[in-house]
Amino acid sequence: MLRTARDVHQGRMPAAPFVLVGQQYLADPSRSADDVHPVWAYAHVPHGYTGDATTAIIDQIERFAPGFAAKVMAFSAKNPAELARGNPNYVGGNILTGANYPFQLVFRPLLTFHPYDTGVPGVYLCSAATPPGTGVHAMSGYHAAGRALRHLGRAHARHAATT
Repeated sequence: MLRTARDVHQGRMPAAPFVLVGQQYLADPSRSADDVHPVWAYAHVPHGYTGDATTAIIDQIERFAPGFAAKVMAFSAKNPAELARGNPNYVGGNILTGANYPFQLVFRPLLTFHPYDTGVPGVYLCSAATPPGTGVHAMSGYHAAGRALRHLGRAHARHAATT
């Protein structure tokens, strides 16, 4: 992982990239059709990378799950520029919505004690751009829902059992 991170930081596509794989159908079987199951994956690539990492991703998964490549029926791939075009928060294709400096983990997307508020009453933001930041899946939604419930004058689920 260190070699891969160093390569990416130095602008080189790693020979064996860091790949994150999601098999959401395990939690939601309705995503599958018969014995066909979708798999979602991405690789860390250098900023501004314009190549196609599909083969590197499949090779890396195959390394840990022999036989995987033979089971791939179809795929869809996007490079960083395509990701950025599809979501303006993904500057340069970075799905982490920008830098994660310690200050930004608490005060993002702007300096406020209510980072889930958009300024429009009843409209809230939950994404990797809000605390606790990227990689802490679902917690920004949990906190945004708490703000919405307070706006509606209802107790947050965490407090409902104690009140």
